[in-house]
Amino acid sequence: MLNKAYINLGRLCENADSVKKLLNKNTRFCAVVKADGYGHGAVKVANALYKKVDSFAVALTEEGVALRQGGIDKDILQLIPPFSEDLEQAVRYNLTLTAESAEKLAEINGEAERQGKIINVHLKINTGMNRMGIDDIKELKKILDFTKRLKGVRISGAFSHFGTPENKKQLILAQNKFLLANNLVKRYNSNAICHISASGGLLQGVQGDMVRIGILLYGYKPFESARLTVKPIMKILAPTLNDRRLLKGESALYGGKVAKEDCSLKLIRCGYADGFFREESEGIFSNRCMDVTQYIAEGKGRFFTVLDDAEKIARAHNTISYEVLTSAAKRAEKIYIN
Repeated sequence: MLNKAYINLGRLCENADSVKKLLNKNTRFCAVVKADGYGHGAVKVANALYKKVDSFAVALTEEGVALRQGGIDKDILQLIPPFSEDLEQAVRYNLTLTAESAEKLAEINGEAERQGKIINVHLKINTGMNRMGIDDIKELKKILDFTKRLKGVRISGAFSHFGTPENKKQLILAQNKFLLANNLVKRYNSNAICHISASGGLLQGVQGDMVRIGILLYGYKPFESARLTVKPIMKILAPTLNDRRLLKGESALYGGKVAKEDCSLKLIRCGYADGFFREESEGIFSNRCMDVTQYIAEGKGRFFTVLDDAEKIARAHNTISYEVLTSAAKRAEKIYIN
């Protein structure tokens, strides 16, 4: 039996409405549904949000293709430049692609011309994260001039990421650098969509032509902010296997952890192979096993809640809610509630 992940699409839409209330009249709303919708099911999430957002963002070509095959006909931005072997499908399914070099633009153009299409491309700008992106304005100008010679590519936007949106000083530095790129790209195409804000940037009041919203949709914030309220949309339950009373001095599980006092243990069919952390944390007796966990708990019930607050789990393991969400429904049946 699989775990059961209950995903509240009604609450998802409420979170989207909360975001929309913050947006300026002309700011576009891009819903980020990469990593299978942060573990919630990308196609279901995208279809639920279809009437509330302007576009969607994914990381991989395969993710964009899955959305197209799932009925999504709005703009889909692939945030990572496509690999050569993915270009045929990326172009065939009309994804908006990312490029950071003239070489990648030429490659996209070649496939677009082969298929008789014109593909929209957003240029990735490096504003301080130093992951990828065009580093300076001179390089950006050369790339834009080069693109004028291409018949299968249209520069329809440019974007960057805030590395530390919670740090106002770093945010302003990145924003100022991006503004130079924004101005140059719009001299090339006045209708270009230039965007730098994800959930964190929006919480700091930065919008631009578009915002890319991921974690806020799923009910969590990248850092504390009173700017809006969102609610978690996923709860995961796992089946109970047995209840056991462990006496002080007795041991249990791998490694033979000894009970310091009498305790009631509930064995749950959920382990680290289900996407949860192995290491012991509050409420769990010793480390998880691959397929089961012993919780310090008692009471009846066929199912036991193993996730209703990803942020709490994240804090216990010194990580972020994103990592918890993208893994926690790994071996779960997704059940959607409207």
